[in-house]
Amino acid sequence: MSGNLTERSIARVTEIYGRYAAGDREALYAALTPETRWHSSGEGAVPWAGDYRGREGVEDYFSRIEAEAKVLGYEVEQVIAQGEWVAVLAWATVRYEATGCTHRYAKADFVRLDGDRVVEFREFYDTSQTCRDRVPG
Repeated sequence: MSGNLTERSIARVTEIYGRYAAGDREALYAALTPETRWHSSGEGAVPWAGDYRGREGVEDYFSRIEAEAKVLGYEVEQVIAQGEWVAVLAWATVRYEATGCTHRYAKADFVRLDGDRVVEFREFYDTSQTCRDRVPG
């Protein structure tokens, strides 16, 4: 890949997110390292929140989400980078199994790359709204 580090980081993250949004989760798994640190905000509030490590950990993260919800859509709004760090503003559309309700959430992800591999991922979204939406009643 040519260009400076920031341009390469934007291109790589855009590629990974595009493939994920198209349903190719394997492309995401292939971009991870055994040491990738994966963090989802909302510990204690939603069952998939917490810290995970490597492909096995990230697969566990997705299993926890899939036990409660189906991701129906994922749209990237903006990709911003500086060097190896990339910020992604996106929208996720989710249907909860317990309620059958569909909701759309704004989220912010922060991804750190080492070359073309993801070494760190942090996601942030409105966990209090998620708690309200996923529980019947």
